[in-house]
Amino acid sequence: MYRVLVHHRNEYGEEPEVVVDVPGVMTILGSYSDFCDGYALMCTNTQGLRLAISRRADNTVKVYNHTIQDRKKFQLSGLKCKSDDKWISTVKAVFIALQHDGIALPGMDISITGRTAHSDYDTLAAAVAAGFLIAFNDLLDLSLSLNDMLRIAHAANAYSNGSSRLRDLLTLFIIKKKELVLFDLETYNYETMENPFDNDEITTYILDCGIPKNILYEEERKVQEETKVTMELIRKTMEKGTRLRDYSTRELKYQRGLAGENALRYANFTLSESSRVLKAWDALKHCDRNQFSKILLEQQDGIYEDLEVTSPEVEWLIKRANENPHVYASSLISMGLSGHILIVGERGLAEQFEDKLGEYERIFDFHATLRPFSPTGGVRILRDDDSIGQ
Repeated sequence: MYRVLVHHRNEYGEEPEVVVDVPGVMTILGSYSDFCDGYALMCTNTQGLRLAISRRADNTVKVYNHTIQDRKKFQLSGLKCKSDDKWISTVKAVFIALQHDGIALPGMDISITGRTAHSDYDTLAAAVAAGFLIAFNDLLDLSLSLNDMLRIAHAANAYSNGSSRLRDLLTLFIIKKKELVLFDLETYNYETMENPFDNDEITTYILDCGIPKNILYEEERKVQEETKVTMELIRKTMEKGTRLRDYSTRELKYQRGLAGENALRYANFTLSESSRVLKAWDALKHCDRNQFSKILLEQQDGIYEDLEVTSPEVEWLIKRANENPHVYASSLISMGLSGHILIVGERGLAEQFEDKLGEYERIFDFHATLRPFSPTGGVRILRDDDSIGQ
């Protein structure tokens, strides 16, 4: 039984007409690559959103976000996003964009559950846009193409207080179960492959530190904002026709008058990370576990040394992981939530790591979880014979 179905029935006293599974978007490498039009290695995971929707006979939209225990409602006439709307503006923006596209929408009862409800605004906006567009396309027989949905989702950015990332939206729409996707963020061309590290000997894990979002969130946003500004300053120094992602990290030492030391370190990480994506993709193609693990370790070193985005909790868990002889590599990854670590290791690691997780909880008073990870598919309508975990 889907939890979102139970919440919808309890809240509105009726069955939903459509239920949507929106997986969580995960950037393995390339979370900073937008700033240099570089490359990103991405996939999806089960920690996403579930949406349940039924139509109403009036002009009202009611939204129950069970995960954060918040209820909102708005009228479809004269609809606009307000500066203090917070998460509900991601929902309103999709309705406004559809209305501006000439699509008449009925009132609705909506239920939301899932970890993405706690994520950063950009991640939530992409999940909401993808989920509602798939749902409305099915529920209202809109016959929207993928390009139509991407266009409407992009238009929604103009009406909300943030933006959904195009690569997140594309990942949600195009990826299949067990697949990884490589994006060229200059052209948005992409290629996919099945995850090679999921067999009898080796697999990937997600280690969730269980820390509150605000422990790393503000620090991460500050670094991202300064990185964006710095990369644009560097772009202005380059010859016309050259690519920012091809800028040599060796040249950064000549830019000390352009930006401060911290900003140049962020630029170094951004350029190096984009380059690491291509090396990692090549390692995946050749099922080269050692090379891929080496790249993950380099990524984590860059996060420590260049970005300096960390916390005692994260450092402790990564150190314990890398001390384990059954772990090949570990690194922080981006999931829209702070404190998630990707681990490449031998099967059975979760059972071997239980003692360390208990010790972690005694020291830091946060509950961490380690689970085997296999990439899920894209956004989809859930039918009666589907099974999901939340």
